[in-house]
Amino acid sequence: MKITFIILFVLALAAFGFMRYHQYQFEKSSQLKFNVMDFELPGSKENLNKLILEWSSPESKEFVLDQLRIDYLFMSTLFPTILMLCLLVRRRLQESFFKSKTIPKYQILNYLLLGLAFLQLFAWIFDIMENIRLSTWIKLGEVGNMFLFETLVKLKFLFAILGFLGPIAICIWLKSTRKVKLR
Repeated sequence: MKITFIILFVLALAAFGFMRYHQYQFEKSSQLKFNVMDFELPGSKENLNKLILEWSSPESKEFVLDQLRIDYLFMSTLFPTILMLCLLVRRRLQESFFKSKTIPKYQILNYLLLGLAFLQLFAWIFDIMENIRLSTWIKLGEVGNMFLFETLVKLKFLFAILGFLGPIAICIWLKSTRKVKLR
């Protein structure tokens, strides 16, 4: 499981680096600044329509669509990486619990980590839905129905952040209390 986590982590970093390099190349040649968060959390339908209009030249539009395509690679490594982190910490906790016979006391942490891992599947689905909607709107040149769009984007970020910080916080807390030894 550890090897899988490391491989996914390296692939996520590589995909992120590729997205940033692609963005750097575009910004260098076009003198435009790109911020994906403007597309993901525009604040209103009017703001997103204005942004789509600003990025409507064929080169700009193709760049944004390429970024969304690259994001599929990034998300297919990022969310599984976070999921594996949760499961890896959970497995280590279980091994330590069985050895120290503190299972009932910390059982909630096992369920919490399992829940955080499961939430990464929802985050991944929400990100896919977001990219599909954005791609469609960019191709059409206008925003369609934004029902729950920003809500799902915010949930995606929340689930990913909790899934990343939760296992780390649990490890730090347990190591600081020295009640459970993690290898």
